[in-house]
Amino acid sequence: MIARVGFFEGLTEQQKRAQEDNANLRFKAAITAQPGFVALFFLERPNGDRVAFSVWDSQKAMEEAGRRANATPLLPGQRGEDIPGPNRVEVWEVRDHFVAPEAAWSKPRR
Repeated sequence: MIARVGFFEGLTEQQKRAQEDNANLRFKAAITAQPGFVALFFLERPNGDRVAFSVWDSQKAMEEAGRRANATPLLPGQRGEDIPGPNRVEVWEVRDHFVAPEAAWSKPRR
């Protein structure tokens, strides 16, 4: 398995709103429907920096899924230049994993 870590640092409030709108209305459905998808987490620090952490069956699946999901057309009112990309991306090999039973972690907590 492969993990992709995208770092989003120094976002403005407007960029955060555009990112959330894109994720909730378009991107999450597009990326999670791709073959090889395992998991996706969106993380945020108190200072506003964010991380998108995803896990894939393989690097090839991750790369193809990214191409396909990013090719999904924007929705009316969305502008690509308003949606921030990551400042940097790191790819890590997953050496081991431990996951709680689905009922314990499948629902977002607020």
